[in-house]
Amino acid sequence: MKKTFFIVWIVIIITFFIISFVEYNSYVKITNNFTNNIISEVVKNYPDVTEEEIIDIINSTDNETSDILTSFGIDINSMGVLKSINDNFYHNLISNSIVVLVISIVIFLLIYFHDKKEKRELEEIINYLKELNRGNYDLKIDLNSEGELSILKNEIYKTTVMLREMASREYKDKIALKNNLANISHQLKTPLTSISILLDNLCDEEVDKKTELEFLEDIKRQVDNINYLVIVLLKLSKFDANVINFKKDKINVKKLILECLKNLDVIREVKNINIHVSGANNTEFIGDYKWECEAISNIIKNAIEHTLNNKNIYISFKDKSIYTEIVIEDEGLGINEKELNKIFERFYKGSTNSNNFGIGLSLAKEIITKDNGKIRAKSEVNKGTKFIIRYYK
Repeated sequence: MKKTFFIVWIVIIITFFIISFVEYNSYVKITNNFTNNIISEVVKNYPDVTEEEIIDIINSTDNETSDILTSFGIDINSMGVLKSINDNFYHNLISNSIVVLVISIVIFLLIYFHDKKEKRELEEIINYLKELNRGNYDLKIDLNSEGELSILKNEIYKTTVMLREMASREYKDKIALKNNLANISHQLKTPLTSISILLDNLCDEEVDKKTELEFLEDIKRQVDNINYLVIVLLKLSKFDANVINFKKDKINVKKLILECLKNLDVIREVKNINIHVSGANNTEFIGDYKWECEAISNIIKNAIEHTLNNKNIYISFKDKSIYTEIVIEDEGLGINEKELNKIFERFYKGSTNSNNFGIGLSLAKEIITKDNGKIRAKSEVNKGTKFIIRYYK
C-alpha cells in the first residue's frame, strides 16, 4: 500500500512538471511572437529605433509606455492581451503548485496513518505470538483486515488452529497414558500377587508333591497371562505411535479363518465347542494378512471363552459390491446393552469377563480400522453375541 502511494505521488509530480514545462514553452512562444511583431512593426516605420530600446519600452511599467507605443503606431489594447497571457500563466502555475502540494500532503497523511495502522497490527501480532509461546491457544485473531498483513494473520491463524489441535491431542494422550498406566498396573497387580502367594506357599516345607505341582501350574498360568498382556500392550503401543506400516495384499477369507482356528484349536477342544464355517472360497478383501489373523483370532478367542461347553460358534463370510463381510456368532452368555457399547474399550472387563484383561477386542478393532474396516456387535443375554466385520473396498 505504501509503495502504491509513493508511485502515485511520483506520477503526480512528474505530470505537474510536464504540464508546467508545456505551459511555459507555450507562454514563451506567445510572448516572443508578440514581441517580435511589435519590434518588426516599429522598426519598419522607425528604422532608427533599436530592438533593445523597443524591448525596454515593452517591459516598462511607466504610464509613458502607452504614449510611446501609440506614437510608434502600436495598438495599446494588444498590450492588455500580453498582460492577460502573462497573468494566466502565473495563475495556472500557482494553482497547479497548490493542487500538487495538497495532493502530496494527503498522500503523506495516508502513508502516515497507514504506517500507524500497520504498526498497531504488528504489535497485536507480536503480542498474539507471545501468548502462543506461553501456551495460550484460545486467542482470537482479526481476519477482516486487508493487505500484506492479512496474509500473515491468516497463516498465524492456521498455525494457531494446528497448535490448538496438537495441544488438545497431547492433553488427551496424556490422560489416555495416565489411564493406561493405571490399568496396566491394576492388571499386573493381580497375577503378580497370585504368584507371590503361591511362591510363599511353595516355600513351606510341609507342601506335598501334588499341591506343589498345582501351585507351579498356577504360577505358569499367571506368567502366561502376564506374557500375553505385555505382548498385546506392545502391539497397542505401536498403533498409538503410528509406526506400523500395513501391507495391502489380497487376503482369502477362508484361508485366513482356517489359520485362526488352527491357532485356537487347543482352547476350542478343551470346551468341546463346534465351529461351523461357511462362505464362498474366492471371497477376498485387501489388508495385512498377519495383522488380520491377529484381529480375527482375538474375536474368535473371545467367542470361545464366552461360549459354554459343547455349544456352537458360526462363522460366515460373503462378498458384496462395496464391502466384504465376516460374521462371527456364538451361543455364549451374551452381553447386556449397557456393556455392549464398551466392549471395544481398552481394559474394559464386563460382568462375564473376569478372567481376561479386556484388551483383545480393542486390539482387533484397531487392526480392522487400519485396513479400512468397521466392526460392531449385537448381543442378547443368555443367547449369544454376533460380531459383524466389514472391509470396505
